[in-house]
Amino acid sequence: MFNDINNPIPQEIKSWMIEINLSINEASIALGISKRQFSRLLSGETKAKKIHGLAMQMLWLVEENNKDLIDKKKLKKDNKVIKIPIE
Repeated sequence: MFNDINNPIPQEIKSWMIEINLSINEASIALGISKRQFSRLLSGETKAKKIHGLAMQMLWLVEENNKDLIDKKKLKKDNKVIKIPIE
């Protein structure tokens, strides 16, 4: 997800937000930082720390796992089973 997990750049953070469908407010809450501090990360005014990069990576992995679970549930619901008795 990030070229350097120790120093995520603003464009990578924006891509992360889009990929897991978070607003600035939701992303700041998820990372445990203020909305103002998160806005600074997005603008490049301050650099994201390794802890932020790791947290973003973890949230992305959780979201990807949830997508997989939802897709598997859809497959199970959509499959039609025809039972033919064999005599």
